[in-house]
Amino acid sequence: MREVARRVGITIPERPGPTGPDPREPLFTAGATAADWFARQLRESPEGEVARKYLESRHVTMEQAQVQGLGFGPRGSGFLDAMKGLGLREEVLLEAGLVVKRDDGTKVPRFRGRLLFPIHDLRSRVVAFSGRILGEGEPKYLNSPETPIFHKGQLLYNLHLAKHGMRKAERAILVEGQFDVLRLT
Repeated sequence: MREVARRVGITIPERPGPTGPDPREPLFTAGATAADWFARQLRESPEGEVARKYLESRHVTMEQAQVQGLGFGPRGSGFLDAMKGLGLREEVLLEAGLVVKRDDGTKVPRFRGRLLFPIHDLRSRVVAFSGRILGEGEPKYLNSPETPIFHKGQLLYNLHLAKHGMRKAERAILVEGQFDVLRLT
């Protein structure tokens, strides 16, 4: 386009702004990779049975869970081992809020023993998670921390899927929690 403009005597101004790859891209990759792994744990892992039974008790089908991308974060080091095996660096997992560093320096998955709801931006990229404890424990819900790609007050759960229907219907239905969203889908 610049060559055509030059030939006809038009100057196209340079756009200020970032050039090159988005430095946040590894965080988006980490979110997507983690979401896929968590979803597979919900569907296939023996430890995920507790989450499958919990969903059934809440009248959520596995089909609904799959559409929403729900997952399960098992206890133990399986998550870290899997992410490292897929080439994700610990520093990226920390920055993405998927891993926490303990006082003794060890790193552990943030979401252990939890049913996971991926949080998406408007471009449908996984930017965070909300994890519901299964069984006893606190907090009942654990959310991702603020990160370079997630700012809690700027996103609504499921908006990436609901926005098209909202435009078509010219209205929105706001509900309190993730299970309320599932009841509407």
